[in-house]
Amino acid sequence: MLRLDTAAQARAFLALCLDPGSGRAGRTLPELVAIMPPWLQGQVDTHAPHLADLRAEADRLKTAATAAQTAYAEALGTWITDTGKEPPTP
Repeated sequence: MLRLDTAAQARAFLALCLDPGSGRAGRTLPELVAIMPPWLQGQVDTHAPHLADLRAEADRLKTAATAAQTAYAEALGTWITDTGKEPPTP
């Protein structure tokens, strides 16, 4: 495992992940976030605790959004089949 002992080392590695150069395809920040392995996320969390807090909030909101989409889909299904049930109120 790569050791990133300082914030500068972590930033340099992440910059390399975004733009590897030498004709290799780079990635966007959202793509990097989506593929970042836990060990690397741990390094970022260590060097930038404020980002760890923001990531935790983003994860919480994503979970809430998924739950809301599921509730909506179920309510829509109930309404489509006209079972006489009113959809649950959020």
